[in-house]
Amino acid sequence: MNDDKDKLERIEKVLKKSRKKSDRHLIAKAFALVTQLGLQTACCVVIGVFLGIFLDGLFGTMPVFIIIFSILGSAASIKIIFDISKDWKD
Repeated sequence: MNDDKDKLERIEKVLKKSRKKSDRHLIAKAFALVTQLGLQTACCVVIGVFLGIFLDGLFGTMPVFIIIFSILGSAASIKIIFDISKDWKD
């Protein structure tokens, strides 16, 4: 009888440790997701703006390409957010 109690206590200890590890894993995974979303959003918009500045300088049409590629960069970042959230959901 005492042997069974010891086994149950050991099992409970192992379960508590595994719960703590899984909580840390979920926190790390959520942090990675937030970081990925932020970086990809910023990169899309920044690349769009710099491409617009470059093309405006090349063709001499100052605000046109900056506006167009800023909007395209924002749209690309929104699409990436939806794709990542869909992958996260699965």
